[in-house]
Amino acid sequence: WPPWPAGMDPATVVFGLVLLGPILCAAAFFLKPYLDWRSRCDQSLESQISRTSFRYSPGELVPPAWKAPEVVLSVVVPAYNEEYRLPQMLDETLTYLEGRQDQAFTYEVIVVDDGSRDKTYAAAMSAASREPPLRNGEVRVIQLAANGGKGFAVRAGMLAARGQLLLMADGDGATSIRDLERLERALSPAAQGAEIAFGSRHHLREEAIAKRAWHRNLLMIAFHFAVWVLVGGEVQDTQCGFKLFRAGVGKNIFASLHLYRWAFDIEVLILARYFGKKIAEVPVTWVEMPGSKLNLLTGAITMLRDMAL
Repeated sequence: WPPWPAGMDPATVVFGLVLLGPILCAAAFFLKPYLDWRSRCDQSLESQISRTSFRYSPGELVPPAWKAPEVVLSVVVPAYNEEYRLPQMLDETLTYLEGRQDQAFTYEVIVVDDGSRDKTYAAAMSAASREPPLRNGEVRVIQLAANGGKGFAVRAGMLAARGQLLLMADGDGATSIRDLERLERALSPAAQGAEIAFGSRHHLREEAIAKRAWHRNLLMIAFHFAVWVLVGGEVQDTQCGFKLFRAGVGKNIFASLHLYRWAFDIEVLILARYFGKKIAEVPVTWVEMPGSKLNLLTGAITMLRDMAL
């Protein structure tokens, strides 16, 4: 073996190497959102899709900004391993939308399968071919080639949407689709210029705290404090998965999105402020659904990391 360099303590070198491993792991964890964004930002959306329920010509999946909306409402539903919860949500959503009384009302429901490992795509396709056929709208299903995160799935659906209004709705059906009308009223001309409506569960906060375990409450309080420090208290509930956008505003925001995991809602709020768009916060009906894919501890840690980045 070659002689050890003079003046270098072997114990110090070994300690440095042992310490280097955790530092590199921490750096990789911290930089992951940026690396995810960099790996996808130069690729077209079409190149990141494995299949769809509809046909489109190359370059036509994302409607150009100058093209007029083709339907009144687009409902974007991100879904990851939701083969069991998605069918009921879609059934309730389609029943409600088909029952709207306005004769001029048309819609599309865009289910974005975020690289699921179960039969989520098949479940969405079943809704697309339901009987009797839909009269006022259609279900369009997009399957991503790889899991990109909830934010990326919502972004894909929003960019492909063709509606005048764009609704983000979680695939678990925790928020009643009928609360769409509350959000629509918040964007009406009489609502003082709001162009984005955030569904909010803040009015249910005290009841939720009383039912949750203490450690869940502690984590949620810490998370809300971090959000308050970062973006202030204008919006009390940033994380509710029920948000309505005017088309131009929504597409500009999601085209500019960098965070693709759970913290993307906070970036949506930051971008809305950057673009000078007013947000209305609207109380909605909400029921906690079993089968959530979010681990509270790891989710809180990754959200705080994304917020810091």
